[in-house]
Amino acid sequence: MDNRVWNILCWNIRGINASSKWDAIRNKIEESSCSIVYLQETKREHFDISYIRKFAPKRFDSFDFIPSSRASRGLLILWCSSAFRGAITEKHHFAITASFTSMHNGDSWQVSNVYGPCDELERSTFICWLRDCEVNDSVNWIFLGDFNFYRSLENRNRPGGNLNDTLIFNDAIDHLGLIELPLKGRAFTWSNMQSDPLLEQLDWFFTSPNWTLDFPNTEVLPMARITSDHIPCRVAISTKIPRSNVFRFENFWVEHEGFLNTVQNCWTQPINDCSNSARAISLRFKKLRSDLKVWSKSLSNHSLIISNCNSVISFLDGLEDQRLLFNPEMNLRNLVKSQLQTLLHYKKEYWRKRFTNNKVKFGDECTKFFHAMATISYRRNAISQVKNENGIWVQDHEGKAGILWNTFKNKMGISS
Repeated sequence: MDNRVWNILCWNIRGINASSKWDAIRNKIEESSCSIVYLQETKREHFDISYIRKFAPKRFDSFDFIPSSRASRGLLILWCSSAFRGAITEKHHFAITASFTSMHNGDSWQVSNVYGPCDELERSTFICWLRDCEVNDSVNWIFLGDFNFYRSLENRNRPGGNLNDTLIFNDAIDHLGLIELPLKGRAFTWSNMQSDPLLEQLDWFFTSPNWTLDFPNTEVLPMARITSDHIPCRVAISTKIPRSNVFRFENFWVEHEGFLNTVQNCWTQPINDCSNSARAISLRFKKLRSDLKVWSKSLSNHSLIISNCNSVISFLDGLEDQRLLFNPEMNLRNLVKSQLQTLLHYKKEYWRKRFTNNKVKFGDECTKFFHAMATISYRRNAISQVKNENGIWVQDHEGKAGILWNTFKNKMGISS
C-alpha cells in the first residue's frame, strides 16, 4: 500500500477573467493533484462548463458558484463527480456550503467556501451567519477561505489593526468549537505586493471536532504564489490506496533530449528471431519498453524539483516577510518561477494522459477522543520554523533539532 493524499485547493484568485489566471489555476490544480477546488473573489457573474474548461481539467465535471457583485466578490466550487457526489446545501453572497459523499465508502462531510466581506455592516452580518451555523458533534465540517479577519494583531507584519475585530472573530470560532488547521511554513497569506509590503494572514482553515477524530492527518500547506496577492493553499488528508505497477509511456518524454536517440538505437538493433513479423515487432516493442525504463531513470524527479522550486520561492517569500529582498534575490525568485512553469507543463502533460480518479478510502482506526486531543496538541505545538543565530529561518527537521540542541547545551554548559 502506497501513501497517498486527498487534496483540496483553496485560493483567493482576485479575478478569473484573464488567460494568465486560467493558466495559473490549471497549473496549481495539476501541481496539487486535488479533487476539489475552492476559489474566492472570482469577479465573474456567471460560469458554464465551456468557461470552466478554460482553466480546469475534464475530470472536474461538477461545479456551483455565487456570482460577483459590481466587479467584486464571487465564489466557485469545482469537484470530480467520479470521486465525490456533491450537493449545495446553503448559499450566501459571502459563503457557499456543499455536502459531499465519497463514491468509494459513503463517508459524508460538509465544506464551506468563505469570502468575508470588507464593508463594516456586512462584516457584522457575516459574523452572525458564522455563529448561527449548527455544527453538530457528529458532523465532519471544514470552513476554509479568505475570512478577511485575523485572530491576533500578530497576524500582521506592521503595528496596527483592529483589536475589536480579532475579539469578535475569535468569539465566533470559540462559540462553534472549531479547531484551527495551522498553516505550515508561512506566517502570512496576503501581501499588498509593494516594495515594502504589508503582510497579513486573512485565509483561515477550521474544522469541527469530529473532523479531527476521523481525519487526524489533515494539514494545510502553502504553495508558491505566482499570481494574485493571496497564496494558494493545499489542504491535504493522508490516506492509503493501492498503486498498480505497470509501464506507462509519458507524453513529456518526447520533449527531452535523448529520447529520439534512445528510440532510434533500440529500433535499429537486430532481432534474433525474424521468421515471424508479428513476433519481431513484439520483440522490438518489448526491448523499447525496457530501454525507455532505463532511460527514464536518468531524468530528474519532476515532483522533487517542483517541491524544491516551491521551497525556494516560499523561502524567499518568507524572507520578504522579514525584510526587503535584494536584487539578486528577486532575480533568483523570478528565474525559479520561470523554471517552475516549465516543470508544471511537464506535469500537466503527465496528468492529462492519465485522466484517472483515485478512489479514496478513509480509515476508522483513529476514532478515540484522546487521539483527537493528541492531534490538536501536535498541531498547536509543532514548530514550523526556527531562526538561527545568523537570523536565517530554518524549516527542515534536522536543522531545527540542531539549533534546539545547541541552545540547550549552551544553557546547561555542556561541552561538545
